[in-house]
Amino acid sequence: MSRNIGRYTVLGRLGQGGMGTVYKVRHRELGRIMALKLLQPNDLLVQIMGAEAVQAAFLREARLMAACDHRNLATVWDLDQDQGRFFMVLEYMCMNVGALIGEGMVAEAPTRAMSPLLALDVVRQTLAGLGFLHRAGVVHRDVKPANLLLASDGVIKVIDLGLSRMRGETGIRSRGLKVGSPYYCAPEQEDDPGRAGPAADLYSAGVLLHRLLTGMLPDGGPVAAPLFTPPWIEFFRQALAEDPEDRFADARIMRDFLDLLEEDLRSRSDADCMLPEPACTVLGQLRSRPLRTGVFPRPFPFLDGLNRPLAFHQGGLKEVEDGELDVCTGLVWGHVSPWPMTWDEARAFVAESGKEWRLPTVDELVSLLRPAQGPDGCCPWPFPDRHLWLWTADRRSFCSAWFVDLSSSAVLYQDTTCRFHARPVRPA
Repeated sequence: MSRNIGRYTVLGRLGQGGMGTVYKVRHRELGRIMALKLLQPNDLLVQIMGAEAVQAAFLREARLMAACDHRNLATVWDLDQDQGRFFMVLEYMCMNVGALIGEGMVAEAPTRAMSPLLALDVVRQTLAGLGFLHRAGVVHRDVKPANLLLASDGVIKVIDLGLSRMRGETGIRSRGLKVGSPYYCAPEQEDDPGRAGPAADLYSAGVLLHRLLTGMLPDGGPVAAPLFTPPWIEFFRQALAEDPEDRFADARIMRDFLDLLEEDLRSRSDADCMLPEPACTVLGQLRSRPLRTGVFPRPFPFLDGLNRPLAFHQGGLKEVEDGELDVCTGLVWGHVSPWPMTWDEARAFVAESGKEWRLPTVDELVSLLRPAQGPDGCCPWPFPDRHLWLWTADRRSFCSAWFVDLSSSAVLYQDTTCRFHARPVRPA
């Protein structure tokens, strides 16, 4: 394939679905980075639906997304052809919720858990986008973490309406075609995708919340956890009901119930949380020289299979004139950048702070992490930002670098053109 698609330069491949391939591209005149979805259906989908029906579904998805003007729905900016192949161009975000929690090809495998307040925020925004679609007569039918883009300011964007169904629509789906993703699909959608209504999307939202809170998929109901007091159990009873009639009546009512769960969470955290006194524990020497790890799996031996620390440092931050001193590690941490920036911009930002300041290594930045708050407790997360992603000085490859997600206490990597925050560090 040529390096160009229409007036867009291909920078890399982001993913492959049944209907098409998604590329990271740059508009050649504007220089803006975007996501381009090229119609390239797999052979099985063409055999089941037929080439004309697949193309019709692709064009329908693009026009439907372009017509959705809502903060929590992704926007289509362009629809065109290149060498006879249709493509659509969408806004680009580096992160999605699936990547954030570490959900891979094996859906049953455990994932990273979010703090309960963050999980409620993600699902609340998802329901806002779904509510807009439902009022427009559209059922998404494929709500899952990978279809939720996540901006650096915490805004959720629902994507991928290729499997959606509009009210009164018939004939666009072929018998025998499975619609949706296993474990997130409502029972009625698995049996007959044509029966799936708004309640099917709400079922998927219930599975989503359970996954974000526990790192596991629900198996006949929520897992046993201290977090799940009676209000939470009642929420999942309705959200995951087998009969659509027993679920929440609509997305707004389901969102209102999330407010009750947040009230329950905050009341318990106010009463029960006791923050331990910091004690100096530094696990080994903190590497200060940047490195390039290569694309090998698990390049950092102090991380588990989900890229979380096997053990946590304990330190105490003390305010100093130009930042915060960790009295245990002897590192001074500067102020977080006022806006997210590319990796190269982050290095320039740090360089402008003074000759002693630099981007931290993974080892150094991990020393700031604390255990993520999962379903075993309800204390507030110690970092005020909903999703604070900080670049490190360590590269993974020529075009990717490592960063740290403070919300899940995990070390991840992304393309260096992504925009995350930077926090300088220097020796005391």
